[in-house]
Amino acid sequence: MFSYLRYPTRQQGLIWLRRRQKERPSEIAKDLRVSRPFVTMAQKTAEERILKLLQHTASVNRVKIERLSTRYGIAKGYCHAYDTDTYIFYSPKIGLQIWYEHKRDCGTCEMQDQCLKTLRTLAEEWEIPLPDDRPPTELGGYLVDIIRRRLKWNQQ
Repeated sequence: MFSYLRYPTRQQGLIWLRRRQKERPSEIAKDLRVSRPFVTMAQKTAEERILKLLQHTASVNRVKIERLSTRYGIAKGYCHAYDTDTYIFYSPKIGLQIWYEHKRDCGTCEMQDQCLKTLRTLAEEWEIPLPDDRPPTELGGYLVDIIRRRLKWNQQ
């Protein structure tokens, strides 16, 4: 099923991210000195690759996908093993990341700094300001809630 997985190329990832941020293809083409059809094809190829990456990541982590957006590089699903909602993010900067919704005391966790770095990178790419005074579990919930509202995934 997933015999051939490839990340988007650097240029495809850049074009994909700029399109996600609502830049017009003509502006991107002008900046990169390529044709507008090239931008469209690069975005399409990036989205096809992102779809396979999100599906593969969900499969190997036993996450049942409920919602997925290749345009935004995110999938929401449910992980029965952890009995929790799960989000899979694609980021041109940090690759694929999984966020399991959970409540935990981050002050005792050795992964706290890594979680904060990941959340801040995702927030930067999504252009979402994060408060400085919350632990990663709360920041993750805050970030995911804003993203769900942007995608109108809260309306069902």
